[in-house]
Amino acid sequence: MGLKKIAATTALIFTVSMLLMAPLPQPAPAAVTLPTTWYFAEGTTREGFFEWLSLENPSAETAQVSINYMTNEGPIGPFVYDIPPVSRETVYVNGYLDAGLDVSAKVESSLGLVAERPMYFTYKGKWEGGHDVVGVTSASTDWYFAEGTTRPGFEEWLCIQNPQEEDLDVTVSYFTPSVVEMEAYAVPALHRFTLDVNLEVAKLWPDEPYQDVSVRVEAPQGIIVERPMYFKYKNDWEGGHNVMGETQPGKEWYLAEGYCEWNFDTWICFLNPNLETANITIDYMRSDGTPLPPQKEKVSGFSRYTLYVNGMVGKGEFSFHITSDQPIVVERPIYFTYRYVWNGGHDNMAIDRTSGEWYLAEGATWGGIETYLTIMNPLEVDQTVIVEYLMEDSGYKAVEFVVPGNSRYTRNVNADVGPGHDVSFRVRATQNTDPVGPGAIVVERPMYFLYGGTIPGGHVASGYPAD
Repeated sequence: MGLKKIAATTALIFTVSMLLMAPLPQPAPAAVTLPTTWYFAEGTTREGFFEWLSLENPSAETAQVSINYMTNEGPIGPFVYDIPPVSRETVYVNGYLDAGLDVSAKVESSLGLVAERPMYFTYKGKWEGGHDVVGVTSASTDWYFAEGTTRPGFEEWLCIQNPQEEDLDVTVSYFTPSVVEMEAYAVPALHRFTLDVNLEVAKLWPDEPYQDVSVRVEAPQGIIVERPMYFKYKNDWEGGHNVMGETQPGKEWYLAEGYCEWNFDTWICFLNPNLETANITIDYMRSDGTPLPPQKEKVSGFSRYTLYVNGMVGKGEFSFHITSDQPIVVERPIYFTYRYVWNGGHDNMAIDRTSGEWYLAEGATWGGIETYLTIMNPLEVDQTVIVEYLMEDSGYKAVEFVVPGNSRYTRNVNADVGPGHDVSFRVRATQNTDPVGPGAIVVERPMYFLYGGTIPGGHVASGYPAD
């Protein structure tokens, strides 16, 4: 399906939804203080790519939002929007920019909001899929990625956004299971820079160009870095996934999503950027609360290590709590044939904290899209969870349920809100103790889709922790 046809179809569907859906009578509770600035390093209007920005305004007032784009040809913008109270707004980036650009974005708002960027694609005319990230709220001089590979069937990239008024020299360290190498690159001011990791690895190791590789990116001033990958996994399941980098290694990490079955392969990737060996413990939490023995792993200093989870825990749904005696970085890629018909893969950075309140801007229940919330309760006590759905035209709905202690829980969003909606999320939790205690959960949102009726795949994102 051509770009303009998809854009026209999407606009028609959105208009029909606006006409049919009246706001529900329940008012959303007042939102906590959220960030007013969000950054995205990746984005493109090249042929076969469809980029969106999903904006969640949970406040009781209209938010004035300004979006500036930093492209490979220089800055473009601003574009200004009014986001109604307690609602979700969607911006089709291709509709505002010329074709053929590589695009980073800076989103600024008069009120606190949450921003995500889903993308759908036919990569190089051969691999179909989609990926999504929640933006970051500030630039950093240091970025880490645990996952990455240049094996046959995988193509890896680094997208670097320089929001500064001056050019920057950026250093990239490439960590393999046994050695690390460094290279320097010049990134112009207010530009987006793209690096072909497969090509760089082939230059560094011409006799061994097929490597599992983690990455560290350093700059003298703050930048934003993402790492998209496109693949044909097992020479069969095609797609792509993408993550925003982690700015600081840590000793404790959480992942709410994980699934092991013949049609779902789950992996955990570790980067140890220290000289000393990292001693790692992985605690798995099942959907039925059945405990599993902790798993112990060692990751040598200055190296990358990959763990195939299916071979460790058997079948079922899992969440992960990971601890280490050295600061590390953790990612979790998953490859799948969803319902045995939609091939793809998604990936997520582990998150370093629990929270009692989480926000996600992206979600949909249109035909051909299935959205879930996966919730990890790492405490021994049960927790009551309230999910508030913020939809187009200020539609609102809330559901409440209990997540047992030391368990993983899955919520079907389509079943909760019905078909034909764009939806954002606020997820709140409280401990079921006497007296009632503050919540401590972890939230991810996997989505599976047949975008535009032609592009299959899936993507995932962690919520933004607000307390």
